[in-house]
Amino acid sequence: PKENVVSFPNHLLINSVSINTYRQTKPPNKPSFYIYNNKTSIPSCPFPNGREKICFPHKEMATLLLLVLFLPFLCLGWFAIQNNNKAVIIPNWPVVGMLPSLLWNVSHDLFHEFITRVMKQSGGTFRFRGPWFAGVDFLITVDPMNVHHILSKNFNNYPKGPNLKAILDPLGDGIFNIDGESWKSQRETIHSLINTTKFHHLMLKTLHDKLQNGLIPILHNSSSKLHNNNALPPPLDLQELMKRLTFDTICSLVMGFDPKYLSIELPSLPYADAFDVIEQVILYRHCVPTTVWKFQRWVGIGDERKMREAQECFDGFLEERIRVKKKDSFEKKEMETVVDDDFLTMILSGEAGIDQGKLTDGFLRDVMFNLLVAGRDTIAAALSWFFWLVAKNPNVEEKILKELDQVMGKETSFPTTDELNKMVYLHGAMCETLRLYPSVPYEHKQSIEPDVLPSGHAIDGNTRILLSIFSMGRMEEIWGSDWMDFKPERWISVGSTDEKKMVVSHVPAYKFAAFMAGPRTCLGRKIAFVQMKAVASCVLCRFKFEVVDDHPVVPDASILMFMKYGLKVRVSNRA
Repeated sequence: PKENVVSFPNHLLINSVSINTYRQTKPPNKPSFYIYNNKTSIPSCPFPNGREKICFPHKEMATLLLLVLFLPFLCLGWFAIQNNNKAVIIPNWPVVGMLPSLLWNVSHDLFHEFITRVMKQSGGTFRFRGPWFAGVDFLITVDPMNVHHILSKNFNNYPKGPNLKAILDPLGDGIFNIDGESWKSQRETIHSLINTTKFHHLMLKTLHDKLQNGLIPILHNSSSKLHNNNALPPPLDLQELMKRLTFDTICSLVMGFDPKYLSIELPSLPYADAFDVIEQVILYRHCVPTTVWKFQRWVGIGDERKMREAQECFDGFLEERIRVKKKDSFEKKEMETVVDDDFLTMILSGEAGIDQGKLTDGFLRDVMFNLLVAGRDTIAAALSWFFWLVAKNPNVEEKILKELDQVMGKETSFPTTDELNKMVYLHGAMCETLRLYPSVPYEHKQSIEPDVLPSGHAIDGNTRILLSIFSMGRMEEIWGSDWMDFKPERWISVGSTDEKKMVVSHVPAYKFAAFMAGPRTCLGRKIAFVQMKAVASCVLCRFKFEVVDDHPVVPDASILMFMKYGLKVRVSNRA
């Protein structure tokens, strides 16, 4: 009957023939979808009273629709249960976990402060939950006992791990990216080379040359413009100068090659810029699921495209230097002339004790890359923050200048090793700088076996762990209520035999972990202090820095503690 026909909307109604055809060919108690005139007709089911309704073809589809409709409410309920009756430090959202908060803070230059706030609110240890099934959950801690346990006491259970090795793949099989016997072998080799007398002589000679013929003339040139012109000259980026200084220095020490990156012209070197890009993309990999950045790398888009281009550029530079050094070393050996004292020469000559069969170009590339990372960025970052802190704390600057005058007199030549050792207050200022702004702000570990940390937190096997060295320097429980003050005095004490003699205080590495702790303690710690104190003493006794007004000084979101916008200063000669 006409009154029993269901009224369909125009976009669903095919035609009366379709409906009638369906009724004649299919029983009404077995509804299903049929195609008529390339369109789908929706069957009807009779009510007991004879009227008809539109039916879903399967109960499963109806259930699925209900789940889709109610999924947002289920997720919100789950979110409320997860965050109920407790102080929410980071919202743990359904599906995406805590990742939105992390990415928001990274994008707003607040990453390091964000982690520090979490550490303060959580009592020093916190479990970060990433997106579901993404495998980016990790535990963050600044508890000194946990740090000691992970880096020293139970060292063998906490290697770098395969996840970090994938993230740091530009480092290859270098010392910063390997574990086990390979790491031990490289560490022993590097330790034996950097502790030789001739290497120390080469380091001091190279640094003296770069200061005398590079950095000091540039600063003097800027200072002269300031005094000779009525208009202020453009400010210098002191951080950029520190990067150039340390890049030239470490290239000379590692490969016997001076790029002359630090010169009056301030030349642009593509491979030096590529170095910075690689480090920035590595931090990005830490913040997103592995599948995301690996997909970007596979497709060749986004930051991973930048990484590929930068890595190709820098690898090309390293390959060329290795080729030239091999040729040069062979010719000098044939002519029996004196060989250079740089790392690469000592390795190729067999002085390092490495099996010559292992000296492939790939092996040499990885060793060189890791040494360049260690020697350029860590010292450049530390010096940049040191000069900024000194400029902002004139009382500290005055005490440093007084000590320099006592140790070196009015002499402004390059300090001797003995003079550097006597600069106790300057040493304390360097330690204080690294407490507040450690060059490597985070250390990544991954557990092998289940464990329980001293804080009581249970650790499963394959748990990713992040030690926030940056946040450790800001914990009141470790450094007291004046932790925010730049106070070199906290590193200085009276000598045990001479009360008038001031000495550098010993602070356990698990409290001050800027150079790591345990078996992986930084091999170049002493060398780093020699270089930093030499640069600081030579510069501060000649020049005064004034940070440009309103210049933003914030840490960059990188694996190394650089300033995002550099350090803009005006330079003036000291009277």
